Amino acid sequence: MTEDQWTPLSLRDAPAARVLRDGVPDSLELPLREWIHTTADRNTGAAERAAIRIDLVLHTEDSGHEDVGTAERVAYWTPAEKLLDVTDALLDLVPTGGWRNTPPTAGLPALQAVSIAARSIPDTQHRAPLQRLLNDACSLYTIRDDGRALVRRVDPAVTAVTAEAAKAADQPKRGSAARHLRQALDAAYALQPDPVKAYSEAIKAVESAAHATLQPNHATATLGTMLGEFRQVRAKLTVPIAGKSGTEGLAVIESMMGLLWTGQTSRHGNLQETRDETAQEAVMAVHLASTLVQLFASGAIRRS
Repeated sequence: MTEDQWTPLSLRDAPAARVLRDGVPDSLELPLREWIHTTADRNTGAAERAAIRIDLVLHTEDSGHEDVGTAERVAYWTPAEKLLDVTDALLDLVPTGGWRNTPPTAGLPALQAVSIAARSIPDTQHRAPLQRLLNDACSLYTIRDDGRALVRRVDPAVTAVTAEAAKAADQPKRGSAARHLRQALDAAYALQPDPVKAYSEAIKAVESAAHATLQPNHATATLGTMLGEFRQVRAKLTVPIAGKSGTEGLAVIESMMGLLWTGQTSRHGNLQETRDETAQEAVMAVHLASTLVQLFASGAIRRS
């Protein structure tokens, strides 16, 4: 989710001063509208569907605009503050054909799928030019790895840690941990972040990764029940860094699991008003989950 970006000469000696731009800066507005026009015009029905998805009214009774096409309307009538939403919607509607090694969009006719994959037409015509625009504008946003949406740029170190954890968890006895972790990351850094989903997926990722180690015979185990089991079998668990007394390492793991579990505010309803997790809480949850998934999935946390 990160790319090498050109840096202005005045900032090359002071990289810390370089700030990614949120929203649509003035210099990007017209090029982005032109990209929307071209993309919507080349993909039948995409403009109208994108407009419906973001609740954008394109048709009026003004007879003076009857000759304006739908693609032109969605490109040039859309308020600047909604341009990224339109762009995001179009990315989902345009078929993928190999963007960052993503398989072609499911459900396409066989010949069309083969043609798209062979020449990567939608990606060459639409995604690559958009990515260049986003990079040149120092945008806070980039194209998601599957090519189907915009996401906030993620620090390379975070991406590397999460990718390594997902790779380690990509094995049958760790269930769907890898998928949940990737979905948590996507939800946390989406154009419109979904903190509740991100936090929930982060917990599911840890539950999937830790299940075989802590409660393999408990079909409905949760992170909460696993914490209870952790305390019961602590003497049978080992970690690479045990600490001076031999217990500090496991205490850290238990503390991380407990913090992730108790920090989820939207899981259950009660007499008090349920509060959704914040974006910052969700991001921290994803980072905690990445570490825990890596430790359990790699076998660093073992049960004798």
